Amino acid sequence: MQAVILLGPGTHQKSLAALRSVGLTLDSWDQNGANSADLIVVLGGDGTIHRNLPQLIEAKAPVLIVPDGSGNDLARALNIHSVETSWQLVNRFVRSQLSHKEIDVGVIADSSGQETPFCCVGGIGLDPIAGAFANRMPRWLRSRGGYLLSVARALLSPPVLRLRIRADDREMQQNSCLFSFANTPTFGGGLRIAPQAQVDDGLLDCVLVDALSTPQLIQRVPALLNGTVLGLKEVTLVRAKTLQIDSDPPAWVYADGESVCQTPINVRVLRHAIRVLVAH
Repeated sequence: MQAVILLGPGTHQKSLAALRSVGLTLDSWDQNGANSADLIVVLGGDGTIHRNLPQLIEAKAPVLIVPDGSGNDLARALNIHSVETSWQLVNRFVRSQLSHKEIDVGVIADSSGQETPFCCVGGIGLDPIAGAFANRMPRWLRSRGGYLLSVARALLSPPVLRLRIRADDREMQQNSCLFSFANTPTFGGGLRIAPQAQVDDGLLDCVLVDALSTPQLIQRVPALLNGTVLGLKEVTLVRAKTLQIDSDPPAWVYADGESVCQTPINVRVLRHAIRVLVAH
């Protein structure tokens, strides 16, 4: 059985040996080869997936994610909480005991029409501030709670943005410090921004947070950690297939922890874009 390997940062010799031990023949990542492979194995996290999403969408083979990155929120949404879980899945796949699942991705289009797909969560406001700070950290720190430290840093100077949002047929306009549009329940390595989000329902869970001061935001951090953020009176949840987002002043948009573009943007859901192996 043929597998192509998409490698993220870090050393993966043990993982490659484990894949060979179940009878897989491994080739390095190549778009043309991926189209004829039996399986695509991603050894990395959300950033690795994000940077290769256009090719993964085009590929025909199912994808196995081995959560070996600093975030791993897509793997978490697929119930793959450890590298060992990935080995269980690949063993079952090789023995033809496992089927795949089709999941959605989001697509961000900037003012010129340039499109960027994302797999987990996109947002403006606090998220880009925290993301930019986290991206300057060493990888080992990001994977050990670094993003939470970045959130704490962002809370010291929360932005105030005048947002104009059209979510399907609903229009909203208000001052905000954060607007996230989520395909997965978590971002930043497990922060539960949209606890009810599902990767295959054709909708983005959009979380709009009122403009708040630093003390107010600090008081609400526990709700982000324990998954009760949607119960806060300053938070509005909207589910939508399409979004139009503008802000005053223009704001940076991040997705999957990566800088994408500035507002204004359009966002849409690409249904069942990738086939993946899922743990139950």
